[in-house]
Amino acid sequence: MKQTTKSLVTTLGVLAATAAIGGAALWVTRDSEKKAEQKEKSAKLFDGLDKAKVRQVKLVRDGKLVAVVTRADAGAPWRIAEPVAAEADASTVDGLVNGVADFKQKSDLGEADSKQYGLEHPVISASVKTEDGKEQGLEIGETNPFDSSMYVRKAGEKTVRIAEGWTKAPFEKQLLDLRDKRVLHLDDTAEVRRLQVAGTAPAYTLEKDGTAWKMAAPQKDTADTATADRVATALKSLRATGIAAETADGAALKRYGLSPARITVQVTVAAGKDSYRRTLLLGQAARQKGSVAVKTYAKRDDATTVFEVDQQILKDLQKDVFDLQDKALVHANREDVRKIVLEQPGSPKIVVERKKEQPKDGGFADETFTVLEPKQGPAKKWKASSALYSISGLRAAAFAAKPDGKAFDQARTVTLLGDGDKVLAKVRIGSLNKDGKRRYVSSDGQPRIAEVEKGPVDDLPKSLDDLLEPPPSATADAGSPTQAAK
Repeated sequence: MKQTTKSLVTTLGVLAATAAIGGAALWVTRDSEKKAEQKEKSAKLFDGLDKAKVRQVKLVRDGKLVAVVTRADAGAPWRIAEPVAAEADASTVDGLVNGVADFKQKSDLGEADSKQYGLEHPVISASVKTEDGKEQGLEIGETNPFDSSMYVRKAGEKTVRIAEGWTKAPFEKQLLDLRDKRVLHLDDTAEVRRLQVAGTAPAYTLEKDGTAWKMAAPQKDTADTATADRVATALKSLRATGIAAETADGAALKRYGLSPARITVQVTVAAGKDSYRRTLLLGQAARQKGSVAVKTYAKRDDATTVFEVDQQILKDLQKDVFDLQDKALVHANREDVRKIVLEQPGSPKIVVERKKEQPKDGGFADETFTVLEPKQGPAKKWKASSALYSISGLRAAAFAAKPDGKAFDQARTVTLLGDGDKVLAKVRIGSLNKDGKRRYVSSDGQPRIAEVEKGPVDDLPKSLDDLLEPPPSATADAGSPTQAAK
């Protein structure tokens, strides 16, 4: 046999062997995956349970009914049917359904004495019923103190099984856990458009105009958007810490400090083109003799339930006029700024140009600053950028009732210009106030004279040297001074 023929036969033999090994490996892999899948299925107690078709969930602890929760169809909200009629917390109920549907065992002991494993009177019983009326349940008994595993069985069976202890977590719930604890019953996505708060000092009304807020009372003014948003968020996120009463009449409401209420809030919410309003009552019961604790209660107008809530909500709603007022001195978008003009008595005007261009190869846009007047040259980027951030983010620490008459005699001025040198904002920085901790500042975007912390404004560039990059050193290219002389 020729050498070339021998080489070809050898090569074909190697390829055949490789293919055989590969095929065997693939078969082993698929067989392993199939066995793992079968093992996974055999570990699931309720394999094949369709969570979307569950219409009822029942939870019993220590022989006592915690709740029966139902829904009409997969798109309907969960509601508690027993022992009270109330809205349910969807995520907690879904956790119960998942807990049953995904429950896995570690092993089983076969048919065993239920008394020995605490299953004659289970610690927890959880069951689900699907739309076809089929009910499946799980019973949880004692916990093994050595490895924290627990003994369980399927409802209606005698086989005792062993499961990981942590799988019990979704079922360790009380009625309050299963209830919808949103006091105002508003979704996180609900848009609050108006807030009318009475009982605080002062009472106030806030109205949303686009993305900004206006103050309608106690005076008409631009409102502080961050403060208004925090109030709206506090109300939307208010959760019950307990249920004081499912229903309460006039006498009971008085006992809970809700008639009259300490604070009354009317919340107007946008819902598409329509809007609706909800009223919330907040109060505190009289302090009991010998007790230091004071509970806070809440009730909304469209529900009979009296909730216990954290008293922090009373502090969140208490705002003074300054809290409610817009404290921003500059209402300009930083990205719209094209030039920064700094003027100071006795010094030439400084003009800095800002550019932000997208690189041709993509990536992040690079921000550059160039001094145009009184001398052209590259600006210190960190200094110019920091100055722009300080000016655009300037906020009042207080509003001056009677500023010094000479407060702006030697004022520095910072002007922000946009496209076509349009004035976006103009700020005048005056003298220190009486205690020397703040400076007086006026702005064309704020009708009042403000006091601001002196640090940010005192750090603003005051001279050309503060902003202009120094020229390269003469010795940088020429070597050492001695070499340069030579």
